[in-house]
Amino acid sequence: MCGIIGALGTHAVQDALLGALQRMEYRGYDSAGICTLDVDRFHQVKAPGKLKALREKLREHGAPGRIGIGHTRWATHGEPSVDNAHPHLSEQVAIVHNGIIENHHRLRKQLRERGCIFTSQTDTEVLPHLLQHKLAERDGNILAAWRAMLGELEGAYAIAAIVRGWPEALWFARKGSPLLLGRGPEGVYVASDALALAGLADSVMYVEEGEWGCLGAAGVELYDLNGHAVQRDWEPLPMTAHSAGKGGFSHYMLKEIHEQPAVLRRILRAYAHDGTIRFDKARFLHEQPLPERIVMVACGTSYHAALTARYWIERYLQVPVEVDIASEYRYRNPVIGANTLLVTLSQSGETADTLEVLRMFKRQTPDNPTLALCNVASSSLARESDGLIELFAGPEIGVASTKAYMAQLAVLALFTLMLSKRAGALSGEDVSRHVRGLERVVHGMEAQLADTADIDRATRLFADVHGALYLGRGPCFPMALEGALKLKEISYLHAEGYAAGEMKHGPIALIDSTLPVIVIAPHEYQLDKVVSNLHEVQARGARVILIVDTPDADWAREAEARITIPQGDYFSTPLLVCIPLQMLAYKVACMFGTDVDQPRNLAKSVTVE
Repeated sequence: MCGIIGALGTHAVQDALLGALQRMEYRGYDSAGICTLDVDRFHQVKAPGKLKALREKLREHGAPGRIGIGHTRWATHGEPSVDNAHPHLSEQVAIVHNGIIENHHRLRKQLRERGCIFTSQTDTEVLPHLLQHKLAERDGNILAAWRAMLGELEGAYAIAAIVRGWPEALWFARKGSPLLLGRGPEGVYVASDALALAGLADSVMYVEEGEWGCLGAAGVELYDLNGHAVQRDWEPLPMTAHSAGKGGFSHYMLKEIHEQPAVLRRILRAYAHDGTIRFDKARFLHEQPLPERIVMVACGTSYHAALTARYWIERYLQVPVEVDIASEYRYRNPVIGANTLLVTLSQSGETADTLEVLRMFKRQTPDNPTLALCNVASSSLARESDGLIELFAGPEIGVASTKAYMAQLAVLALFTLMLSKRAGALSGEDVSRHVRGLERVVHGMEAQLADTADIDRATRLFADVHGALYLGRGPCFPMALEGALKLKEISYLHAEGYAAGEMKHGPIALIDSTLPVIVIAPHEYQLDKVVSNLHEVQARGARVILIVDTPDADWAREAEARITIPQGDYFSTPLLVCIPLQMLAYKVACMFGTDVDQPRNLAKSVTVE
């Protein structure tokens, strides 16, 4: 969740550290800091709030030195403050850390008994003191001290450190949180995100689970969990890591909403050819027997995409599909069974709970295949899975996912079509017809983005409300969940998504004239039942906003606002619903004046439990 950067350069690194932190702002944070080492002296500057506050402090104090570390913190232990911001220091060590040290209370008690003084509430502050004690115990042998420190840690971490006496080395370790190394013409780097290295590095090396070591201008020393040396080649910096601007849009989120037609085109070009759908990075899908059961695991927005796909897969493939929230699945002792395919979904590929489900699944049933749907081909999730379906959405900077979510729906539709053809449930002509339907979505999205008058009218209904209710049936029920999540994330307005048929079992008590009810009512999914639900909420005075592809129907004219979408088929309709749900949330948030791209308390990549 936090952003980590370490730099050892040919000249002062303060600006490089700040630039990298800025490129990681999208991850979400509430404080930031940097620390450099110059002539055996630490120079540390930290500030709560946005990077603007840190920059202002640096203008006053400065941080000279050719080696340094930086951090954007998302609070887990202690409020956002100068004391709790990273880096954390002892006399000899400066450290930044992403993750949670679960045994930090015990370590803190032991270190206090040895005379250490703590100034923060964070779990991270035990690390520099612990390393300093290990150095003293091992007569300054830093490799032994670093490994000994790691041996006492419980939990998850990505760590970067600089140490007085070793001015030409960046120290690092990874367990459960992403970390990579970079090198470029003006230095070497440690980072939690490839995007941080845009403009700095031209090649990268991914630190695998349990690995640690040190990086210097002369090269890298890399070790595994058992202390054995590891050799690994450098790779080109991924093109998707290059910094993305707003492109003239007022927010990254708005730009990414508008990029969705191009993303869908890329997906269809990559995977669908002349009526044939093929996933070259997941060949087992085409070669191995079809699964008898599918388990789909994800978090947040990705979970909603999986819920939509369950309707598609069970209807056509006729195999049971279990969809779980990753943080629940890994703690409920699931019964997996043979011939089960695990499908994990994650925009970043570094979501901690989803990654741990993958690892648990592989330990318990190593013969079952695993498939990742991910936007980052170099991520931990992609590298550790048996197969990958890449989303091709490009960098997504806005914290609230838009184009990555739509991309997940698109590849899940193609995934379903391909397996259904293999199973004989759909003919080649059926598949071609549905692919043509997905191709029409591209133009449908472009038309919706060109004319947002319907959404503007609906937005005005949120001027004085206490919440919102989203209703849908079939594959549009998860769309209702997603629409409510988007509104909550960026407008801070409470919202609930419900299966329309479940509305009478409680939520109807909330309905009054100050509650907008967004009804997703395409003709494809039990429209007559949805119309009945619509009349029930109208009878109780609700402000009804219809998302509808038959706007001229008599029942549709009764709504206070209508958002018209093009007509689609069973697979394409949810993709067409994406634009109005996202744009409505965006416009309401802009009306309320919230921070659309970096909503409070949220992080883009949740790399801790």
